[in-house]
Amino acid sequence: MRVNIKIPWLIKCILTLAYAYLIFAASSKDTSSIAIPRYVDKLIHFVEFGFLCLMTCWSLSSAQVGSKEIYKIILAIGITSLYGISDEFHQSFTPHRSVDVLDWLADTAGAVAAGFLWQMSVYKLQTNEKSLAMDKTPINM
Repeated sequence: MRVNIKIPWLIKCILTLAYAYLIFAASSKDTSSIAIPRYVDKLIHFVEFGFLCLMTCWSLSSAQVGSKEIYKIILAIGITSLYGISDEFHQSFTPHRSVDVLDWLADTAGAVAAGFLWQMSVYKLQTNEKSLAMDKTPINM
């Protein structure tokens, strides 16, 4: 049995913005005393902005943007990528932090991967719902 819980759009947006704020707060901290192996920071950017994109897709899933789901995903990737640019700009004002284009590319790559993951999960859910609906359709002979 599948339970469908409807979460209001405003709650989704508040949770997404709260997560974006956590990214902002983490970017405000001096990380010079933390030893991170080479290129692990790119993986961190990929994961945290991928999750932000998933949350943005989740928030936009309740909104009316175009007639196709792909428009919402492209919008979510764009929003996440722009937030990545603003995060890099913000880091330029934080002591011992720097602006790195590769960080922004990792942010955007994480968003694209998350958008693809969201699209695949939406497609799978739609396919499962269609097959369930077909199973319940009576056949007249």
